[in-house]
Amino acid sequence: MMPVKPTIQYLLSWYIAETLPPDLEASLSTKTRQENGAYQYPPSFPKDLTLVERAGLESSQPEPIRHENTGVDEEEALYESYLLPIDIAQTKLKGTIMADVVRLGWEAICSRRETERKTSVG
Repeated sequence: MMPVKPTIQYLLSWYIAETLPPDLEASLSTKTRQENGAYQYPPSFPKDLTLVERAGLESSQPEPIRHENTGVDEEEALYESYLLPIDIAQTKLKGTIMADVVRLGWEAICSRRETERKTSVG
């Protein structure tokens, strides 16, 4: 996998953008099936929704839903996804560009949470 820029990775940006609350995921999947498999863009989250509020929309045991035949190419169609604690993901990916994706993504999430916390307090 090639980086888009030294600090940006396609996989991370795509994955973060595509996580959805379970009820929205189910409704979009139903709509997709009803419309002959056409991909359905999710509605945008409100601009004032914080990460803490957004995380509250998830189930207590979130797991990514696999959408068959949605890979960009044949290789990506074979990818599997599952959630891991950050430290375990970094250990498993140690020495790869994907470890950088996890680290930089987590740093960005922590930075945004801190900014939102400061904004709500001040």
